[in-house]
Amino acid sequence: TLTEPLLDEEGAAADAYANIPPLNPEDPLSGLTDEQIKQSLATFGKNEIFIPETPLWKLFLKQFIGFLPILIELAAIVSIAVRDYTDFGIILAMLVINACLGFHEEYKAKKSLDELSHQLESEVAVRRNGETLQLNVKELVPGDVVLLVGGTIVPADTQWIKGDTVSVDTAPLTGEPIPRKYPGEHGDIILSGTTVVAGECYGRVIRTGEHTEIGNAQKEIMADKTVTVVSVFQKKIMLVVQILVSASFALVIAVLLVQGLYYNGFQNNVSQTILDALVILIASIPIALPLVLQVNMALGASHLATTYNAVVTSLPALQDIASMSMLCSDKTGTLTTANMSIITDQIFASDGFTAEEVILYGFLCSNADKKDDPIDRAIVSAFNDTGNSKDGYVQTEIIGFNPSVKRVVAFVKSGDKTLTIAKGLPAKILDTEAGAPDDHELQWKVDKINDHAFIKSVEATDTDLSSSGYKTIAIAVCEGNARELGDAAVWKFAGLLPMLDPPREDTPATIESLHHANISVKMITGDHANVGKETSRLIGLGTNVLPGEEMRNAPSETKNDIIWNADGFAAVLPSDKREIVLVLRNHFGLVTGMTGDGVNDAAALSAAQVGIAVAGATDAAKNAADLILTEEGLSPIYGAVLESRRIFARIKAYVVYRVAASIVLVLTLSIVIFVTSCAVDSLMIIILALINDVSMIPVAYDNAKATTKPQLPVAKTLVLQSLFYGLVQAGLSLMFIFSMAYSKNDEYALDLYGPNNEGCTGESKAFIWFHLVMVTELMIFSVRAPRFVLLSPLPSMYLVGSVFLTLILGGLLACLLPNFGLHGANLGFIILFNVASFIIVDLMKLQFRKMIGEEPGDVIDNDELLTPQTRTETQKTVEKSERYRTHRESIVGEADRCHCVEVKSKSGLPGFFSLGGDAMMDNGYIKPMGSINFMRQNQAPTIRGPHRTKQVSSPY
Repeated sequence: TLTEPLLDEEGAAADAYANIPPLNPEDPLSGLTDEQIKQSLATFGKNEIFIPETPLWKLFLKQFIGFLPILIELAAIVSIAVRDYTDFGIILAMLVINACLGFHEEYKAKKSLDELSHQLESEVAVRRNGETLQLNVKELVPGDVVLLVGGTIVPADTQWIKGDTVSVDTAPLTGEPIPRKYPGEHGDIILSGTTVVAGECYGRVIRTGEHTEIGNAQKEIMADKTVTVVSVFQKKIMLVVQILVSASFALVIAVLLVQGLYYNGFQNNVSQTILDALVILIASIPIALPLVLQVNMALGASHLATTYNAVVTSLPALQDIASMSMLCSDKTGTLTTANMSIITDQIFASDGFTAEEVILYGFLCSNADKKDDPIDRAIVSAFNDTGNSKDGYVQTEIIGFNPSVKRVVAFVKSGDKTLTIAKGLPAKILDTEAGAPDDHELQWKVDKINDHAFIKSVEATDTDLSSSGYKTIAIAVCEGNARELGDAAVWKFAGLLPMLDPPREDTPATIESLHHANISVKMITGDHANVGKETSRLIGLGTNVLPGEEMRNAPSETKNDIIWNADGFAAVLPSDKREIVLVLRNHFGLVTGMTGDGVNDAAALSAAQVGIAVAGATDAAKNAADLILTEEGLSPIYGAVLESRRIFARIKAYVVYRVAASIVLVLTLSIVIFVTSCAVDSLMIIILALINDVSMIPVAYDNAKATTKPQLPVAKTLVLQSLFYGLVQAGLSLMFIFSMAYSKNDEYALDLYGPNNEGCTGESKAFIWFHLVMVTELMIFSVRAPRFVLLSPLPSMYLVGSVFLTLILGGLLACLLPNFGLHGANLGFIILFNVASFIIVDLMKLQFRKMIGEEPGDVIDNDELLTPQTRTETQKTVEKSERYRTHRESIVGEADRCHCVEVKSKSGLPGFFSLGGDAMMDNGYIKPMGSINFMRQNQAPTIRGPHRTKQVSSPY
């Protein structure tokens, strides 16, 4: 019988949910039978929340909404206003072609990301037919008995049955920052979408899918709002584009006034005068920029998914990873395998206890249903291997893991006697106030706490074991119910269970490779400092691993320096992990990453600019992460760094190129008009802008190389490089055009003024037009090349083919169009001049980049992990100081030290001042909620891959 009424159920729904299969009175935790599962599934369906799929027509129309497309649309309005129907048709075609290309690429990206999201489906421990199974959350039905542990996002509305009083983060539903206790004043029904932050319990599913509280609200939320995550790089790009358009607009006004007033354009031909000015604005707009960004992001996400089995949950994080300088990492389950085993011949038993009793008590203080927990799994396996029997002992209650108290307490019946057993961090088992007082309901000191010889012996044994790389779990026993005995309870220290948790096979090579990429790694663990030091030594990190207590107790003026200089921290609390990340991010200004797998890592993952949940992470960790690894090992992190730096290089090259090209076009066309009144036909300038944008889309597929240094999005350097290329090429272009106009060879000279100053000739216009086509097309090869173009990595064949096809098309148009008629000799002059000026500018760029601090540096040739090298501590310290020198050059501004999240109404004009691409993401992310199964109406096919199992990070 439910202890409280179902919430707001009416009619048929209330009747249906009144018929939830009842609990088995003899064994409430046995779960449903096969027949009950079949009936419940037929009645209620799967645990899925359907969200409306964005119609394709809306996806297409979104291509016409945004800062850049609307500028083109304004140009179309002006052209129709002056009755230039030809130009209006071309501008309209330009818009439609770009929209079609954008829709095609965005739809492909959207399908790809939908497929990736299916890799993020969670599993939960379910009791059925008296056995514990790991099931996908969408398979849950009302009546199922589930095990909820710390880090689990509650997958359905669930009624508490047995276990701890759990702390639950209800902020997603209530907005309350303080976790609620269940059962308690809020009842015993834990709502779907909330997160268990401490404790563990069994619960009965009472509502699933759209009948849950979050299911009822989800449709309205999805209809009203959208969330967009904007990377720092995107902000910088948008700033550069706005500067470009503003400057171009000023020149457009100047051209309009010069043509209209000085050359009497307002008297002779008002509409043509307006169009001459308008096309200059059109030429300056990088309309393909959002498309190039989208394709780059989608290709990067797809590459990580297919090559490394890593799922990106926030696409802008792909750009942020390129800037990452510091990576903080949890140890257990991240740097190590978490496939722990008890080393039985190393068990330490105190006086009065045997090794068999120590492992028995450890077993009685564990939960055999927590097959994902590495500690409990190892202890249960070791006890079963002994062949001993647990007959006569019955666990009646267990107070589960809480990362802040670092211990588990169980109450066990043995005949008519009661035992209270504790297991956990040795210091906390000896004295629960060690390190810092906590809020656990049971507090104690073992009976021999004042026996200095005994304590010294335990500590020496623990130190010896941890120095050899063993994780140690301490066991203590109290005869009687410690809760009832209170201060009269007598706790006896039983012994230590040594566990071996080896580093992952690829961890040393990954550390070596990350260091080569100038990313420092700090290990942050809840383990003993000696365990941390030994693990650090094995994986190639420095061994300056400090106890978390030393950091916590340090004065504020020295704490930051301690965090900066340490190689890692041990025996930390969850709040320590978050503080370390925040200090590195906010005080030192480094783009900081964090890897982890447990609920105790979630706060730090959320605080980092780049949160990475490793394979088997809890729901809480995955929900806070930007990158989720679905296979064991850390090598995907290195792969993500390289891919993000390649993406950065491609986008940066395109932005610099496109802004520089706009400067060349705007300055050249404007100055020629100022001096001679010669305006190239508006139709041809629109065609030039169109083919220029379309031909550059293959930049997204270019063969970029990852650098060995973090890449920072600095608007100043983007603008300076764009100005260099733009001003130099515009100056050379003007010199070339006017020198040809005043050539003594009348056969090939340009006539920029025309007979009787009535306007330049068609060939002059063709000369200017094709020269601008060629100079802007060739420029991409210089901009993309980190060194001299012939010594840099070759461009992709897609880019080469696109550019040269455009040049061939441009040459044919310039020579064959009736209103152009470019002479073959002049075509040759243009080709020769552009080849020569290309080489000159490419050589000049090397010195200019050196002047502004944009030297390319070394590159990483391939994605293979480096072979770890054996180093002394002195060598490690020297290399660390060199990396730190690079870190100090990679500091980001205060305004750029966090993710920017925009929540916008779906009504109005979404993304008006953005670069577009919102439709690629679902609520700004690939997956809106961690453990709740959201099902699209048009579901993408599931990606087949290795079976994933969750594992909780070590509580200790």
